[in-house]
Amino acid sequence: MNARYWLLTGLLFASGTAGAAPVLIDHRDVDVTRLTLPQIERAKESLHIAYGHTSHGSQLTDGMGGLVGFANGGGKGLALPENAFAWNNGGSGGALDLHDYALCNDVGYYPDWVVCTSNYLDDPANADVNVVIWSWCGQMDDKYSAGTLTNEYLAPMAAFERDYPHVAFVYMTGHVDIWDDADNKAACAAIRAWCATNDRILYDFNDIEHHDPDGTYFEFVGDDCSVYAGAGGAAIGNWATEWQAAHVQNVDWYDCGSAHSQPLNANLKAYAVWALWCRLGTDRDRDGIADVWEERHGGIDRFGGGTNDFDGDGTTDWAEFVLDSAPTNAGARFEIAGLSPTNRPAPVFATSTGRVYSLDACADLVAGDWSSVTSRPGTGAAMALEDGSEFEGFRAYRVGVSVPD
Repeated sequence: MNARYWLLTGLLFASGTAGAAPVLIDHRDVDVTRLTLPQIERAKESLHIAYGHTSHGSQLTDGMGGLVGFANGGGKGLALPENAFAWNNGGSGGALDLHDYALCNDVGYYPDWVVCTSNYLDDPANADVNVVIWSWCGQMDDKYSAGTLTNEYLAPMAAFERDYPHVAFVYMTGHVDIWDDADNKAACAAIRAWCATNDRILYDFNDIEHHDPDGTYFEFVGDDCSVYAGAGGAAIGNWATEWQAAHVQNVDWYDCGSAHSQPLNANLKAYAVWALWCRLGTDRDRDGIADVWEERHGGIDRFGGGTNDFDGDGTTDWAEFVLDSAPTNAGARFEIAGLSPTNRPAPVFATSTGRVYSLDACADLVAGDWSSVTSRPGTGAAMALEDGSEFEGFRAYRVGVSVPD
């Protein structure tokens, strides 16, 4: 066997990026079976939500109410503990803390909704509230056509984000309006663009109403889920009632209140809003660093969006999170401890659970053509990753760390 030579390097790489990122919840987030119990429990432990709405907005909470029994009965094949999706005002009994009708009317009533939000958040009794969400009724289209959508909605929301940095403010699109289809779609496009380009949080109420649970898109729809051949005119079907008729109640869908609409619509709204709660519960400040990790090291307000270096060791707070090193101790670093006493190259290093470690190899450092050799989840103990492939000559190695999705 020919002699082989290798260079062991401490080069590190990490997945993802630091800094705030948008959270855009829409029809792609209605698969409730993708939500894990740890995500659900984390949301219930960490979120304190104030919700302002009128009738259309009640589709979320009516859907959430019906979801509790649906999940308890094993709907969608769910096998979660009893009342996993429970919610109430105050979060008693381990439920999600959601203050329904906490805020007056809905977001269409300007400046009432702005005054109401300020008064609510300034009340010491609501000091724990860290999520505020408002729904629309039918005013979104009119504000867009009148040119007031920015001044009466987007700008006040941005001001709240600046003045109450500990609160996550959720933007929302309004319900569909087949009788004002062009303005409705344009208003939604404006809100989506604002949220996507400015790293905001969006619950896309409107987008969900354009899709059935299979993802089929219907361009012209009414708020009762009727499907039209074009804007206005006669309905040619109803995507919700047709889907319900073709599927099994209490297995594929559940009956619940759904103002102005069909139960299936409220089902989907509930699934999507729970996806939102789970996202916010995991990373409310959206800096790419899990809140539970930040809390373990002093709190989510301690790390400035992930781009800072709290302990001044040359590694950003976000990179410290990916490496699961100590962001408050400049002396604690992720390092390769040495080589395993085997016949093949096998760097040894400490690992953490919830991380994936990979070994890369390179035969030409000038060209920099690195290739993946192997990877394994961390165990919380020391690990060796071995290069079991046959090669001749020189090879350099690096160990990479990533956080799985």
